[in-house]
Amino acid sequence: MTSSIRELKKHQVRTLFNVAVQLLDNGDRETAFDCLIKIQGMTAAFEQLDNVLCAYAKLAESAFVTYAQTRAISPFMHTVRMEASIQ
Repeated sequence: MTSSIRELKKHQVRTLFNVAVQLLDNGDRETAFDCLIKIQGMTAAFEQLDNVLCAYAKLAESAFVTYAQTRAISPFMHTVRMEASIQ
């Protein structure tokens, strides 16, 4: 694979990741996770073609999942902290 095609594919993964994060921040979890599914599909496609792209897509996938989990836990932790400070 040429370096220009590799960079284009990285850009596509990065764009999907950024859109997914923005959608999640705007409360559209379903569409955000649709973007994640697309990233996972790209990861599977890259697996046999290019190790660098596969690793890049896996990193984007992992980063999004971590971000989504942090957002899900954050409001809960805020509530726990508020309750602890009241006692």
